[in-house]
Amino acid sequence: ILDASHFPPHAPYESCSPASRSILVRDGDRNTAKFLPYADEPSFPANAHLEKFARLEWEETFDPDLEMIQLETTWRLHVAHKLSFSDINRMNILKAIHTTHNSGLLWDSHQRDFLHWSGASQTDAKDGLPISQAPWQDDLHGRVTSMLRIFCPIINCLSPMCYTHAYPFSPYLPSKKPQITGESMRLSEGNPCGPDCFRLVPDIEKYAESLPPPSSEVDQISLTDDLSVILGIAPDLFPCQLSVLCFKSCKEVYRESSAALSTDGESGTERGTVVERKKKKSRPVMQYCMYSSNPCAHPGTCTTAMCQCYSNKIHCQPACRCGLSCVRQWPPCTCQKCEDSSCPCAMGKRECIPGLCVRCDAGRRNPCSNTRMQRQDSKLLEIKTGSHGLGAFATEDMAADAFLGTYVGHILTNNAAEHTSEIMAHNGRNYLFEFSVDAEIFDAAQVGNLTRFLNHKGNRVDNVDATSVLVNGEHQIGFFTKRRVDAGEELFLDYGQNYWLYHGGKKCVEE
Repeated sequence: ILDASHFPPHAPYESCSPASRSILVRDGDRNTAKFLPYADEPSFPANAHLEKFARLEWEETFDPDLEMIQLETTWRLHVAHKLSFSDINRMNILKAIHTTHNSGLLWDSHQRDFLHWSGASQTDAKDGLPISQAPWQDDLHGRVTSMLRIFCPIINCLSPMCYTHAYPFSPYLPSKKPQITGESMRLSEGNPCGPDCFRLVPDIEKYAESLPPPSSEVDQISLTDDLSVILGIAPDLFPCQLSVLCFKSCKEVYRESSAALSTDGESGTERGTVVERKKKKSRPVMQYCMYSSNPCAHPGTCTTAMCQCYSNKIHCQPACRCGLSCVRQWPPCTCQKCEDSSCPCAMGKRECIPGLCVRCDAGRRNPCSNTRMQRQDSKLLEIKTGSHGLGAFATEDMAADAFLGTYVGHILTNNAAEHTSEIMAHNGRNYLFEFSVDAEIFDAAQVGNLTRFLNHKGNRVDNVDATSVLVNGEHQIGFFTKRRVDAGEELFLDYGQNYWLYHGGKKCVEE
C-alpha cells in the first residue's frame, strides 16, 4: 500500500499547449475577448481587463431571421441575377459570404438547421449556393490555383491552412516559357515509354498529317485545356510524362502539345547548341531589408510599384512567386563550407537559402551548418525543477554555439500585447519576447515549446544567447549556447533590462 503523504505535491503551474510553430493572432481575435481569465478569483481586475477589448464573444447576439434574410438575398443575387460571390461581397451590404474555409455566411448557415419560411426562394440550404469554394471538377486551372490559396508558400511551413502566416494566400500562378523544343525532345536520350511512345514515330510530321483534324468533342477540348494549363506551369515536361497526367497515349499528347512546345526553335534552344551567355543581372540596392509577411505575387518583374517588395524596398523571399532568379532575391553565398566569420549569409544574420546557395549544398543531404534553424536541428532539452520553478537542462555535453531551438508562441502586435498586462500582473509570469522595435511580439504564455522554460541569470553568467535570424525570408528567434555546457547543467538566458523594468505588469528592480 502506497502512502500518498510521502510524495510532496508539485508546485502550482499553468498549462501551456505544446506547439512547434507560432500562431498568428488575427485582427478580429485581437480585439475579441474569448473568455474571462481567473473568473473565480476576486483579486483579478476583471473590469480593467475587459475594457481593453472591443467585443465580448459571449455577448454577441444572433438573429436567425436576419441570417435567413441575408441568405435569401444572396441566393437571388447569385442565382437569379447571376452575380458572382466576389461582386456580392464588394457591395458590403451583407455578411461576407466566404471568409476562410470555416467562416462566412454560407458556412455559418450550414452549422444550423435550415429555417423554412413562406415566400423564400430556397427550400433547402444547398439550393444553388455551394458551401465550399472548391472549383468544378473539369476546371483544372481553378483546382490548381485553389490549392495555392490553401497551402502556405513559406518554405519553413508548406502546410495547408497555415496558422502562422496570412492565410489565404494569393492564387496567382506565373506562366513559364519552354526552354527546349519538341524536336530536341525526340533527339534526346531515353527509352520509349511504350508501344505508343512518340519516340518510336519515324516522322512525326507525317504522322500528324495522317491523323484526322482535332475533334470538337468535349473530351478533346478538355485534353487541350488541360495541356495548356500543365504546360503553362511545367512547359518542359516530356509527352511520356504528360500522357500519364492526361490519361492519353504518348503520341496523341505529343500532337496536341506540339504547338505549345515550339518546334521552330524560337522559344527554346536545341540541346547541344551554343547559347550566347547572358549578361549578369545587376541586383538593386535595398535601403533596408525587413521581413514582409506577404510574398509578392504578380505578373512581370519585381521592378515596378506592382511588386509590394519593390514598393516597400525590401528583398524578395523564396516564397515570392517571382522565383529564385529574381533580381530582388538575396544574393547567394559562394562558400564551399559556410563559416560565421566569412559567409555573407551568416554575417548578415540570415540562413543560407536552398536552391539559391548551391555551392554550400544548403538544400541537399549534407547541408551546411548555417541551415540549422530551418531544419530544426536542435539539441534535446529536459524540463524539470530548476532554480526558479521549472527550468531547461542540457541532456548532453554541448559545445559553444549549439542550437537549442526557436521561440514559439502567439504572434501579437504591441497593442494586442497590452491586453495581457492584467494577466501578467496577477500571475507574476511574463512570456513576451520582443526582438526589435515596433515589431510583432511572441507570447509563449498559452502556446510554446521547451525554450519557454529558460530561466534568467544575469551579470554575464548566463550560458544561452538569443539571436534574431532571417530564415528563408522569415525572422525567427533562435537560442544558442554561449560557451561549453555540460550534461545536466541548467540553461540560463539574460532577459534584459526591459523585462525587469516592467515585469509581470509591476515595476521592479533586478536583484
